[in-house]
Amino acid sequence: MYASHVEVQVQSGKMAEAIQRTKDLIPQIEDIPGLRRFMVLDKGDDKALFLAFYDTAEDQVAATPKAQEVIGLLADLAAAPPERI
Repeated sequence: MYASHVEVQVQSGKMAEAIQRTKDLIPQIEDIPGLRRFMVLDKGDDKALFLAFYDTAEDQVAATPKAQEVIGLLADLAAAPPERI
């Protein structure tokens, strides 16, 4: 199994909105090719961690453009560019 993890610094006081908007994006998230599981975690201090799991490295690479597009829909809530770890 392969995982992508992206950490996002969310604007102060916007975490609940970021989580709700992520939930609203579930249909688009489910359309990411090869995606097996997706989670968003509130790390505290206005930081969120997005985790995506794939069966193969090829699935992970192929999903990158669509995943970036979906995460980009939350860009207005970010205090800084996302960091892929």
